[in-house]
Amino acid sequence: MYGTLWAHQWKKSLRAKAFSQGWGVKILVGFLILYFGGMFLLAGLFLPELLQKAYPEASSVTAIYGQFILYYMLADLAMRFFLQDLNMLTLQHYLLTPVRKSKLIHFLLGGSVFNFFNALPLLFIIPFAFRGVLPELGLPAMLYWLLGMLLLVLFDHFVAIYLKRVAAVKQMAFIAFALFVGLLFTGNALQWFDLQSWSGSLFGPLGQAWFTGVPLIAVGLLYGLNYRFLFHQGYIDQWKKHDKEATTQSFSYLESKGAVGTMIANELKLILRNKRTKSILFITALFSFYGLIFYGEPQYADSFGIFIFVGIFMTGIFMINYGQFMVGWESAYFDGILTRAYPMESFFRAKFWLLLVSCVITYLISLGYVYFGLKALWINTACFLYNIGFNSFVLLYASTYQRKRIDLSKGSAFNYQGTSAVQFIIVLPLMLLPILIWLSFNAFGKPYWGLVALGAVGLISLAFHKQWFAAIVQNFKEKKYRNAAGFREG
Repeated sequence: MYGTLWAHQWKKSLRAKAFSQGWGVKILVGFLILYFGGMFLLAGLFLPELLQKAYPEASSVTAIYGQFILYYMLADLAMRFFLQDLNMLTLQHYLLTPVRKSKLIHFLLGGSVFNFFNALPLLFIIPFAFRGVLPELGLPAMLYWLLGMLLLVLFDHFVAIYLKRVAAVKQMAFIAFALFVGLLFTGNALQWFDLQSWSGSLFGPLGQAWFTGVPLIAVGLLYGLNYRFLFHQGYIDQWKKHDKEATTQSFSYLESKGAVGTMIANELKLILRNKRTKSILFITALFSFYGLIFYGEPQYADSFGIFIFVGIFMTGIFMINYGQFMVGWESAYFDGILTRAYPMESFFRAKFWLLLVSCVITYLISLGYVYFGLKALWINTACFLYNIGFNSFVLLYASTYQRKRIDLSKGSAFNYQGTSAVQFIIVLPLMLLPILIWLSFNAFGKPYWGLVALGAVGLISLAFHKQWFAAIVQNFKEKKYRNAAGFREG
């Protein structure tokens, strides 16, 4: 029976949409896999020397490594939650067949272990075990250490898939998880507690035989928890399609403000009613804590370039993620848009105001980083002005080249629908150009003048908004029929 299920899964994988993507996307994904795989492998090989150099007074690199395991596990959980795919097997297709449900669930859980996110850490853990742990602890302890680390990887795996499955039923589970992780990193950054010492104490016994039983029991309990959840959710009635009730979301204030207000309201409804667009809101909330990785860390204290990158990212995270597919979000009814009587400039003005308000909100959130000094205020303000004045128009202009249909009911995990070369080309003006502007002033020892120039570019660009909208609308009119044909192809 399991052989048949594996055969079905193999055929499903070969027929997946990922294999039908263009060669550009395939090459990019292959490059990213090789890049991150190579980086993890090199990190594992040379980590003992790096730790010895960073902590020359330490007598054991294995102990130092243990102080950072908790950081890794939390970051890994967050990454898995957003990126790891759960669709190992479509369970409901087999519920009416003469196959025991317990076998299906065991196959679903067991097969989910074989994925990229579990294989990638092995490139890091195994080299370090032989080059760092083996010389210090010996072969038996190294094997126990390696087994313990593999179990911790599985622990993260089963926690992530349980949270994702529960969040699909109760969205409050995601909010609670995001708040928990965010509070941990915030508390650590504000020195309310020390995650590094917690990690060192918790994983200090890693490598001892008795400690291997701790993650083993934890993985077993999580496996049982996932099994119990799937068993109680695995009924055909729960996948029965019911007529959807009309949603009650109303933006009457916006709808009373003419064509632009009505289109902004429609855009908000699109975001709140569809799975893929709602996931962008979750990502925006999570990346509000992105700056905690850099702010307050002494090695970045004198750096401006990295904080400009962080500032552009934090004050424009929603704008960048949502804006790059601005026209593609409406691909399912794009033909209807072309028949409407309102001016196309109003269509793009509505989208601009949505991006601007999102930047204002993320900028206000970023003001909390003033806790680390006024430098954060100047950098984030300059990045905010650059985002609303320049990046917003770049994204709107680039969206007129969108020709690939997007299914809004699908999640963001490994979903490359709508992705084309445009998404990679616009990275240059979005992320690299502001750093180059700042560097041109920093080369003369004027880093703060570089921030002034960055904000000035945004304000000057904003002053020419009429010319921007004219160029965007003209480009859209020239390409709208080719875009429509591309959206119909799927």
